Amino acid sequence: MEKMTIDHSEHAVMDSDHPHHHHHHTTVPGDHPTDIELHHDRVAPEAIGGSQNQLPANYYRSPAFIGTVIATCLAQISGYLGWVLPANTLSLINLALGPSANVIWLAVSWQAGFAVGFLRVGRLSDIFGRRWFFIGSSVLALIGNIIGASAQSIEMLLATNTLNGVAAAGQLSFNVVLGELVPKKQRGTYNAIVLSTSVPFAVFGPPIARSFYETIPALTFRMSYILGVVINAIAIVLYFFFYHPPTYELLHVNGKGKWKQLKSFDWIGSILFTAGLTTFLIGLNWGGSVYPWSDAHVLAAFFAGIAGLVAFCVWEAYCGLDYPIMPMRLFRNLKSDAIVACASIGAMVYYSGTVIWPTMAGTLFTTSVAEVGWLSCAVGGGLLFGQICAGVGIRSLPKMKWQMTIAGAIMMAFVASLASSTANSRIRTVVFLLLGTAGAGYVENLTLSAITLVWEPEDIGLVAGMMGCIRTAAGALATSMNSSILATELQKYLPEYVGPAATAAGLPVASLPALLSGVGAGSFDAVPGINADVLAAIGSPIKEAYAMSFRTVFLCTIPFGIILLLAAVFYCPNVEDYLTDEVARKLQGVSTEPKVMGKGDEESQVA
Repeated sequence: MEKMTIDHSEHAVMDSDHPHHHHHHTTVPGDHPTDIELHHDRVAPEAIGGSQNQLPANYYRSPAFIGTVIATCLAQISGYLGWVLPANTLSLINLALGPSANVIWLAVSWQAGFAVGFLRVGRLSDIFGRRWFFIGSSVLALIGNIIGASAQSIEMLLATNTLNGVAAAGQLSFNVVLGELVPKKQRGTYNAIVLSTSVPFAVFGPPIARSFYETIPALTFRMSYILGVVINAIAIVLYFFFYHPPTYELLHVNGKGKWKQLKSFDWIGSILFTAGLTTFLIGLNWGGSVYPWSDAHVLAAFFAGIAGLVAFCVWEAYCGLDYPIMPMRLFRNLKSDAIVACASIGAMVYYSGTVIWPTMAGTLFTTSVAEVGWLSCAVGGGLLFGQICAGVGIRSLPKMKWQMTIAGAIMMAFVASLASSTANSRIRTVVFLLLGTAGAGYVENLTLSAITLVWEPEDIGLVAGMMGCIRTAAGALATSMNSSILATELQKYLPEYVGPAATAAGLPVASLPALLSGVGAGSFDAVPGINADVLAAIGSPIKEAYAMSFRTVFLCTIPFGIILLLAAVFYCPNVEDYLTDEVARKLQGVSTEPKVMGKGDEESQVA
């Protein structure tokens, strides 16, 4: 092989023997290039944004760009709408459509769809162009929300959440859509702008979801999905008319045709990953809730899932395809690995908090549906505050490595401190939760911005999808793990605290199993011998048992916090040198006059 040459005009490294085979070297300032080769075809010059001052004067004020930004904001609002509102009202949905044992799958089906969708939408949109994948994501969410609005059973909502999860993988990939269209130095800022538009649902989703039950009793949970139908319909129209990123032909000059490219896509890897991850999550969610952890159902699903994921990794490493869906070579870049590790542990705090915190608020602090909804805002509110602060921080503060470390330390310290919560610590608990999730949000926006900076523009979708998929799987793992720890600890502490108090108040010993089942179900109607004295006597012990169980849940977050800190301190890169005016891709057909450069601009161009 002859010596490689760098073609600066097209941001590509070309092998002189193979003009359509690009090998990219990820360079971190101050380090030697990491020798990581990924296949690419040649990109047409008109697809590349170049320097910001080479773009037309009103490019960022054009209807095409503004329409794309609004569509992206609406799509990510839909992504949050499909997760936050249902996840906070699972028990109420079960009362309306159930009761069904399958209600536990509502959260898991969304997370599994989300993780699986991330890997596909990122890689496929890198190869085939982004336009139809992001329009398609909103179409899929529209279909999911129509099913949800008309659902007559928990099983129909499972279909909704699976579709909404796959769709959300595209809708929450706003760092891919806008990241490649804006200057590198503004990616964090645009991420923060898009995230801030989700305030109504990401932060106030829980009380909004619960208020539907009180203000629109005829629709209840359906109102969340009706809103989703409206938002997605508008997003589809805006994407269709305004979002025209580079086409397949511009991304593959003299490359394979679309049909040939589609046939050579990594279908085997895609199937192995989907089957492995889904089976693994099923095993996790069966364990401790549907079946004991030692049951054959749990162990079979758990180990079959792991075997599927191992087979996926082996296939990806040795398949020899031009475009594997998750090239194992990606993981040779330790800086990228550290960013993914930090993102994953931040996601573990957020996703498990979305499910665990409403339960904690409802058992320790209040039984009011509306009040639990308002308290539940702490998770989304803290996260969003941290994300917006990071949008400012990544551009204005030095040393992303230390920002990541400090944010990670804040997250770890305050989330672990929630272990001290009791029925009397309401204000302190909410403050700790706000600060802990703000740390997680700061970490999240740093990682969303940084992961697209340390790789070539051709791979933004691939690496963002890889990170999104891993962090979502980690979030699903944390949700299952924490729910299982809580259930296991309650089996230990409820008999210890509640049993003696109930029998001392006159409940027959034979009624204890029914009483303990009633605690979990939230109803004591079926407990023989129950009376007002017994109910009064067990109120405080139930809260103590829950407080002790939650203590174990939060103490178990400490090892993950330590992993985040080690990744941040030793491997996270500082990205200041990447924060340039370079724009990776430009929208096509923006009819504007080219910018007239002044003398200073010309000098800077020459420099």
